[in-house]
Amino acid sequence: MLAAGLPATVAQAEEDHPGLQIVSLDGTDITGRQFAMVALRGTQELPDNVEIQVQRPDGEWAPWQPLETDHAIDNKTEPLWVGDSTGLRVRGADGLSVALVDPGPEDGMRREMPVHTREPVVISRAGWGADESVREACFARQGIGIEYATTIKAATIHHTAGTNDYAPGDSARIARGVYLFHAIDRDWCDIGYNFLVDKYGQVFEGRIGGLEYPVIGAHAGGFNRFTFGVSMMGTYSTVAPSEAQLNAVAAVVAWKLAGNYRLFNGATTLISAGGGTSKYPAGTAVTLPTIFAHRDVGNTDCPGTVAYNAMPALRQKVGNRTGFWRGGPIWHKWTEAGGEAGPLGSPYRAESRTGRDGRYTTFANNTKSIYWSAATGAVIIGGAIRDKWGQLGFEMGALGFPVTDELTTADNVGRYNNFELGNGSIYWSEATGAHVVLGAIKQHWATLGAEQSYLGYPTSDQYETAGGLRSDFQNGYVFYDTATGQTSDHRNS
Repeated sequence: MLAAGLPATVAQAEEDHPGLQIVSLDGTDITGRQFAMVALRGTQELPDNVEIQVQRPDGEWAPWQPLETDHAIDNKTEPLWVGDSTGLRVRGADGLSVALVDPGPEDGMRREMPVHTREPVVISRAGWGADESVREACFARQGIGIEYATTIKAATIHHTAGTNDYAPGDSARIARGVYLFHAIDRDWCDIGYNFLVDKYGQVFEGRIGGLEYPVIGAHAGGFNRFTFGVSMMGTYSTVAPSEAQLNAVAAVVAWKLAGNYRLFNGATTLISAGGGTSKYPAGTAVTLPTIFAHRDVGNTDCPGTVAYNAMPALRQKVGNRTGFWRGGPIWHKWTEAGGEAGPLGSPYRAESRTGRDGRYTTFANNTKSIYWSAATGAVIIGGAIRDKWGQLGFEMGALGFPVTDELTTADNVGRYNNFELGNGSIYWSEATGAHVVLGAIKQHWATLGAEQSYLGYPTSDQYETAGGLRSDFQNGYVFYDTATGQTSDHRNS
């Protein structure tokens, strides 16, 4: 279940959307609608013992079923999956309203879902059919965007508190329904969770950007920063999550924690931001397991008693999947540089594959990186030099991987990295910015004394000109004649 801990001043979006209708309850049947999920909403504490009955497309009314209200947030329940329906009866909730969520037909789910190329397989937002215009409109109205922490420190385990009675083909529809309800009715602009996992072991991308980056979700009031939320579709208060579901949750958590160099059986201290559902007032330092349950920080049963009792087994499953990441070259390079206390700071983007059989991790709020390949080893690159390299295509571009850490120039004014291809380097100074020098032109400049020569620092990348190639410097330029293969340097006039 969710607990966003959002400020009470955030306006709630009341307007209808094609996938979400708000209907007032006046004691009469609601008919002629199309929906598959139902949520109850009110302006004060919701009553107990609310029951609903839905009408199927064939006109038959299904049996009455309870609608859980014990853990409503802002007097709104989480949407309950009821399957394709056209009518609704509610008893025990006079004077309230319901949100009817239509996540679209099953055919709206891609038959061949695009996935992100990584372990584990994650069904992308495009794969489950997220309507990104909903998120974008909400961001524009609120004047916000995707919010990031500086790193990931822990995983929070949830359940959606919805039905356990769904087929594999329903799961993408449930994801779409949760998205519409969280984004529009709760006004969170997106899904609160970073991942959703169904009972069949399918993993769905949740809040946008949260796969690679430390995106701040809306899943654990007071503790959304530095955590990522994984929610199991269903209710696990009296029944256990399936083995496939637990294994998939473990795979997601292992990938995120190991990629951010966090121990599965470790502990972390988080500072509560407070909020109505948090157990802890704002400013309270709370030490938690690296993998903890929502109920550990919130006034909630989530992820259900049976799932909560399975937390030790889940942690062990995560441990079995993390591998020996402390033996990795990027982790070693980072720790040699001082780890989190050093200039690189905390991991920002989880360790990932590069396009050329390498790996990389970003640090220091995405301003620095360590890149590794078997040929070059682990190398630190950052700032304007990394940005320039990125403009050229990173390791897939003309320079290939970096082969040196970012180094200080001989005059102690600038910085540079050397690269594996084309005898290339990128030099930076505050006065000139970052520029590429290559091949014969770089060699000629170096024989003159590089930045300590009369030419100074490069002020342009190498470019084509009549008869050859040229790089400009602070006080002149170097020309490479393609016909003769000769280089020459020239002072500015």
